[in-house]
Amino acid sequence: MQSSSKKIAVIAIFTSLIIATDYALAPALNVKLMDTLVFSSSFVFGFRIGASIAVLSELIWSIVTPFGFFLPIVPFLVGGELLFAAAGYFASRIWAFDDVSPVAVENLFFGAILAICAFIWDFETNIATGLIAGARNLVTLLGFEIVGYVGGFNIAHEVSDFVLGSTLAPLVIVYLRRNSGRFKVQKGVATEVPGQHIGGTI
Repeated sequence: MQSSSKKIAVIAIFTSLIIATDYALAPALNVKLMDTLVFSSSFVFGFRIGASIAVLSELIWSIVTPFGFFLPIVPFLVGGELLFAAAGYFASRIWAFDDVSPVAVENLFFGAILAICAFIWDFETNIATGLIAGARNLVTLLGFEIVGYVGGFNIAHEVSDFVLGSTLAPLVIVYLRRNSGRFKVQKGVATEVPGQHIGGTI
């Protein structure tokens, strides 16, 4: 993708969609479209755009979230979200862009990848929360991990990411493929094709 304005437009659209859906899904704790959309954008447009969407979305959401702003945890949230951008990029190195189908058994691998990333994200942020709260030994830190699962927060995050990764991520990738006529995409890397016009839907 050569044009900077096109990159900015894609980042802005995905970020706006993520923030809007985060608000809509706020009552369903730890169920969000952010991870899936970051993964999908990185798969289609490459790591730089996916990472930009991840960082910008997490920073904005950390500030405007109805659950309250807490600065010390923000770097860990951003770092965790970058996992999904990296996962999307590396998945595009394995699966050919044109081979992705809206309905296929292979889509379960997308779900599994997102669930693994969610597990790492939860583990990292729980440890970070414990350290910020003053925990200084392994037993106390383990307690923060246990609370996350007993409370259902981690399970909700990981299961929803598996479901959304298996269903929504392929749909987003296929939609972008069908509506990005200006871009020739191979292995998840978008490159501009001169003389063609974008479908105007992303």
